[in-house]
Amino acid sequence: MTEYYLEIQNVVNTALAELDAEHQSGKLANAPVANNHFLVRWVTKALKGQRFHRCVGDDLTRWQKAGRSKGNYANLLPTFQRIAAFYAQFFANAVETIVTDQQIEAFLDLMESADWEVSTSEPIVGQGKVQIFTSGQNSLALCADQCESCFDGERLVKPMSWFVRGNHNQFIELASQAGFMVHKRTDYKSNVKYHGEYVVYPANQGLQLAEIPLGFQVK
Repeated sequence: MTEYYLEIQNVVNTALAELDAEHQSGKLANAPVANNHFLVRWVTKALKGQRFHRCVGDDLTRWQKAGRSKGNYANLLPTFQRIAAFYAQFFANAVETIVTDQQIEAFLDLMESADWEVSTSEPIVGQGKVQIFTSGQNSLALCADQCESCFDGERLVKPMSWFVRGNHNQFIELASQAGFMVHKRTDYKSNVKYHGEYVVYPANQGLQLAEIPLGFQVK
């Protein structure tokens, strides 16, 4: 079985390496329009040739459409660079990153200190439409049942849903700083009223592209 988190790194790192090889050989000018044109063609060839596992097919298709419709404004090169750098930050070595209950508890404390209202007392997943009553603008809710069922001892072993209302960008930024990759299911229409849904996977090994903080810098 091909793991998504490995294959998405394979895609962007391969694209960047082959782009760099074109620059080094003198066949391609290192300029925005030329780079974007190369990457649009590269993505199209990758799709047609089924070069990568189907788990990244939706990403390749999205990038192909963006490149064709937006031209240079698709920003494929900085997108690939950000993905490569962000994933390298979490998977820089072969040692598995374990997500623990203690880490999540510390993150919830951090969110409360940042004036977020945090709820872990209500059953949410599988309960139909749920409403969490909060007085503030920013809210983070975790399912009470998942706070038990997603763990084996201290270790997260099943995907866990986090429900967010308010400043999504701040949530993604703080989650990343705390060592979590978050994967968006929906911005708004989740089964918690007015909240979007994000998923945290065991060892951060998600099945889709993770959200990258707006302030993340490629070094």
